Amino acid sequence: MKFSLPKSRLTRYLQSVLSVVPAKSTLPILSNILLECLDKKLKISATDLDVTIMATIEADVSKKGSAVIPGRMLFDIVKDLPESEVTFEGTANRIELKVPNGSYKLGGVSPDEFPELPVVNIKKQVTVEAESLINMIKRTTFACSNDETRPALNGVLWQTKGDKMIMVATDGHRLARVSVENKKLKGLNDDVIIPPKVLDLIPKFISSDKDEIGIIFEENRIVFNLDDIVVSSRLIEGPYPNYEAVIPEKSDKKMVIARTDLASSVRRVSILSNSLTHQVKFGVKNNQLVLSTTNSDVGGEAKENLVCEYKGETIEIGYNAGYVNDILNKLESDEVIFELSTPVSAGLIYSTDISKEDYICLLMPLRLTE
Repeated sequence: MKFSLPKSRLTRYLQSVLSVVPAKSTLPILSNILLECLDKKLKISATDLDVTIMATIEADVSKKGSAVIPGRMLFDIVKDLPESEVTFEGTANRIELKVPNGSYKLGGVSPDEFPELPVVNIKKQVTVEAESLINMIKRTTFACSNDETRPALNGVLWQTKGDKMIMVATDGHRLARVSVENKKLKGLNDDVIIPPKVLDLIPKFISSDKDEIGIIFEENRIVFNLDDIVVSSRLIEGPYPNYEAVIPEKSDKKMVIARTDLASSVRRVSILSNSLTHQVKFGVKNNQLVLSTTNSDVGGEAKENLVCEYKGETIEIGYNAGYVNDILNKLESDEVIFELSTPVSAGLIYSTDISKEDYICLLMPLRLTE
């Protein structure tokens, strides 16, 4: 094989593909990337067996062929090169990189040992609006669980059957649900559960001027076609829990408060919170929110008062400070609304400028410690 292309172009696509290469793996082959020289194009592929990334870029190909070489080692070499044309030449077992002021040689592995790549059937592709999908991803993946005993909660539920497509994520302590108008996917596919790892990659690979994203639903995989980059991922087996059952229909207490002021106060007060629970107490009464915490381990106490609009009886409720700020960081309005019920009931949090039918977060309280 022999090909050449500009260093900057190669660096960009290598970095994208390496997003899926595991730092450590019991299978050494997964630390490698597959290079395939095609007609005027270079295809770079990597996989961790769950997620596969395939990038196809223009290159000056003199001789077709393929090779499997260490991915991060190649990237570390290329990223520090001065801008120039980089030429690759060699066989499946040994590759030489040639640049104007030197050369580098890397040992390779037989391409036959590289995991089989998924076949992408473009004919099955449907498109969704890029901006809508990115917003849905950014507003949900943070709430996924890491508990391997409940695998369905390790992913994001994507529902496409109705007039709206909905994404939901929850770890049992917090929940995020976002919905947007569904024009193209209605009735096309059953609910799917997607690993957050692959969803978090999609916004990184999409240029700001891209209007649509290609989606291919398969029996146990989902494929995102981003033109020069194709991302394929296994789906998580369901069923997903009935999340609607835990969302309160009515709450008798409602607090409206400045989002950034609350986030800042929660961060400060939580510095002295318990290192395990990160509990901060919310005490709401007469249009005033009192944030407080105590930590007997360090003999610390903290308290801050904030002005709010509040309707309802006095309530004291404990929350994990990290979870509160995770949610506040996803809401973009100047003010946010808390709908509360009892100190042991889930609270709803949403923006003042977005309907709670479009985006809502749920947060379970912590039992207050005196």
